[in-house]
Amino acid sequence: MNPRNAVDKLYGEIWADDSPALEAETEQSLNPRGTDWLFEAFEQLGPQPGQLVVDVGARDATHTIRLVRQHGLRAIALDPVELHVELARRAIAEAGVEIDVVQAGIEAMPIGDDAADWIWCRDVLVHVDLEPGFAECARILRPGGQMLAYVTCSTDKLEPREASWLFDVLAIVPESTEPDVIEPRASDAGLSLVSKTELGGEWRERMLEAGTWSASDDLLRLSRLRRHGADLDDPRVAAYAAARVWGVYQLLGKTCPTVYVWTSSG
Repeated sequence: MNPRNAVDKLYGEIWADDSPALEAETEQSLNPRGTDWLFEAFEQLGPQPGQLVVDVGARDATHTIRLVRQHGLRAIALDPVELHVELARRAIAEAGVEIDVVQAGIEAMPIGDDAADWIWCRDVLVHVDLEPGFAECARILRPGGQMLAYVTCSTDKLEPREASWLFDVLAIVPESTEPDVIEPRASDAGLSLVSKTELGGEWRERMLEAGTWSASDDLLRLSRLRRHGADLDDPRVAAYAAARVWGVYQLLGKTCPTVYVWTSSG
């Protein structure tokens, strides 16, 4: 189709119709799952009181504390960042629960072989070398133990220059966002895939519907950064900008939050 005909078709036909059916369809909520769904997914796996869960990349231990309270689990909150370890210890003390806090990364966990019944791993795998990370997870899990991991995967809609900027700024290992790399690396380590759930933009939809996050606010702040002439080569500014596009990219399908469950084959 030549450009003139394409313009005529767009303005004279496609946009001449207000598409009421599409408007009505997209006005209806699709009942997206929210962040609490991850805890529901874990509950369905059947954790039992007294079992050991290792929260890999625990940050401030908010999730660890919740898992211990909900299921009566023993827990280790593990994180390589000193600030996170301090925050975790403070939060655990305030919560009045017993959780061991360990400063270490997924690639070298000071935990015995076959010690863990569960691994909870959210927003971690994209930051690490998957081969040693998965090998360590397989080592510490008892035979039949399970690992639940939330991973923000890249899609073919994420343009190469976008990916290069985003991954560099947020300390992300590019191949660790690719399902075609993640899944065989896990298998090679002795972890068998139980389930894979592609959430896409669901969590962000839920946040928008609940009013707990605003895509328009993030976009507004990005525009102001650029109009203000902010130095996007400054690591702090770049990280701030990347955090603002993170949720928007999920809505646009450039990234796809995905939840994996693997079981240790022992």
